[in-house]
Amino acid sequence: MEIKQLKYFVEVAKREHISEAALELNIAQSAVSKHIRQLEKELNTTLFYRRGRNVFLTSEGKRLLNDAERILEQVHFTVSQFQSYADTERHTIRIGYSNGSVTQILPTILALIENTLEVTIIPNMIEDALILRALHEQSIDIALTTHSDSQSEYRNIALYEEAYAIYGHKDTPLLNIPNPPLKDLLKQTLYIYEPLPYDLKTYLHQHAIHPVYTINNPQFARFILQNQKGFVLAPTYLNLYSRNEQWKQVLLSHTDFKKSVYLIYRNELQKPLLEDVIHILTKHIQQHTTYH
Repeated sequence: MEIKQLKYFVEVAKREHISEAALELNIAQSAVSKHIRQLEKELNTTLFYRRGRNVFLTSEGKRLLNDAERILEQVHFTVSQFQSYADTERHTIRIGYSNGSVTQILPTILALIENTLEVTIIPNMIEDALILRALHEQSIDIALTTHSDSQSEYRNIALYEEAYAIYGHKDTPLLNIPNPPLKDLLKQTLYIYEPLPYDLKTYLHQHAIHPVYTINNPQFARFILQNQKGFVLAPTYLNLYSRNEQWKQVLLSHTDFKKSVYLIYRNELQKPLLEDVIHILTKHIQQHTTYH
């Protein structure tokens, strides 16, 4: 039994005339008759009897009509639901982002996008190590991450470089020489200020002489520095400056401690206004990181 057979059956039952039903359905009368015969054969019953040029439901036909109308109504409801969902999906863009400097500016940019374009943005913070997997599984449309994707089906746009710095007491000899070597910094007691990319954290844990500790609050960082418990390694967008200049900041741009932040999406992604969303994201993120 096919949905179209039930549809043809209901139309004939309502009009009590095969040719009129065929005209309404915009198909040949012979096609309607064929499907009605197939339906009767499958159900092993007679659905209509003829009287002149008209056809009328048998008792079995009347029973089927009730079921057929209910089935077709449910099919119509289901199709409408999926079509509505598909239309909503086409105008919804899911953005996955890693915890980092981009979180400082993203809310303002997303508000600008929704106020400018007829599109719904759903942000989702995802661990940096998992964000490309989410993109591959299509649970997000756009990824903002420090990882790039070399696969040809993805477009990678380099947005900016996320830099890091080391903080320590102002009188520490190591911090008073130009471009202190990373190998010497790794000999110190280090505190990582989260968030920090997974691979950078792994490098520190593997190569540091002493155990590496983790903090995620500026008050903790200042406590460490004020009491000279060690050095704090943090992203440069965080404000850990000392008001009374007890400690100083040394940029690590001369080392490998830096990460490019990328905007990545599938080349085949077809959504209205996608290019406009990407343009606004790219333009405003790059402007903000350039001037701040």
